[in-house]
Amino acid sequence: MLTQPRKLVLIIVVLATNLHAATYFVRAGASGNGTSWSNAWGSPSSISWSTLNAGDTVCIAGGTYSGGITTGKSGTSGHPITLQRATASNPTCGSGTTGWSSSYDAQVNLGESGITIQNSYITITGMVPSGILGTIPNGGGCYVCATSTNTTNVTISYMEISGPCSPSGCNQNSDSRAIEVEPGTQTNWLISYNNLHGQCTNIIATDAPGLVIDHNRIADSIDNTPGNPSCHPNVFETLGGAGQVFSNNEVVNWSTEGILICSNGNCSATVAAYGNVWHDPYNTGVARIMEAQGPGTNGPHLLYNNTIVNVAFGCARTANGGVYASGSAAYNNLIIGSGFNSCSGLPVADYEASDGSTGETHGQTLTSAIFVNYSAGTIAGYHLSGHTNPGLSLGSPYNVDSDGNARSAWDRGAFEYNGSAPPAPPTGLAAVVN
Repeated sequence: MLTQPRKLVLIIVVLATNLHAATYFVRAGASGNGTSWSNAWGSPSSISWSTLNAGDTVCIAGGTYSGGITTGKSGTSGHPITLQRATASNPTCGSGTTGWSSSYDAQVNLGESGITIQNSYITITGMVPSGILGTIPNGGGCYVCATSTNTTNVTISYMEISGPCSPSGCNQNSDSRAIEVEPGTQTNWLISYNNLHGQCTNIIATDAPGLVIDHNRIADSIDNTPGNPSCHPNVFETLGGAGQVFSNNEVVNWSTEGILICSNGNCSATVAAYGNVWHDPYNTGVARIMEAQGPGTNGPHLLYNNTIVNVAFGCARTANGGVYASGSAAYNNLIIGSGFNSCSGLPVADYEASDGSTGETHGQTLTSAIFVNYSAGTIAGYHLSGHTNPGLSLGSPYNVDSDGNARSAWDRGAFEYNGSAPPAPPTGLAAVVN
């Protein structure tokens, strides 16, 4: 136990550290030095990164900006440099700040300008769903892009990244990407509560150990160009990285691979995909959940407690000589209206439920009546109307469902039945869990 004098020293050090944190401001049309709303920087591209220090916050007022973000300094562990959209209720950037205007509490539109990450301990957050909007034109590359510099502990949250394709698809002129966690080694990135739609590859990572992709909506990964000469659509493609997590996401209207692993062969990656709702893909008829490519063995990879609806082609597949490593497993998945009844492409699959025979020791046969509103074709409709048979108890971190409910009966699929409507979407940094 610490003695009382040592406790006092620690308190003084913490207070001194917090006193160094400063707040800066960005407002469209301003031309100042960032020290207040009245003296704000005029664009995220005008931020003077040499002025910033670890723990500082940059508040960005709602509005349309012609310049994007290129990071220029790193934060430190526990003290990231944070760029966040202003919201009225936020004590750092909101109505309590001098010079506040209610007009600042609005979406930040960065247009096609993009975000380049070349530093560590950086947080960029829209604070509320779609709080920051970015748009990729047809023929554009990545929107949030890492450079060849190695980084660690970067958080991207509450953004909407749109285009080029609408839900009905388009002819892609390039391999557009919402978030590119490459090249270099990018460690412990967190991508959460974003709405990513219309890109060829929504998220790609080359060497990204500890990458967490959590509570996002990911949609419309499509290319209608015959033969796909410029684009091979994937929801998430990983070319390497241990301890990657793809959890609690909604994936809808994608046309080929969901999670594509090691497409260049002989890469080292491990992916735990759990609590996701994969539903109603694009009409190509070849959409699948996970595919390990090769040549070579990679993994182990996990598919736990996913809800899979109306997916025709496959659950866990291999191609080009890919092999799932020993320890790869599928448990507690709920599969309805799909062209398969189990994720049996993995070395172990059990405790799954479907509207056909799983062929598993502990498999369960259900119908679409297990859903609250199957015909709606929405994530809300794919909540459970009652308990399934108990699945396999997998322990932490899998013991909390996508809505934050503790798993007591270990229902199969993404949601634990609790007889109540799902909670409202969380907002703000406090809701982002790594």
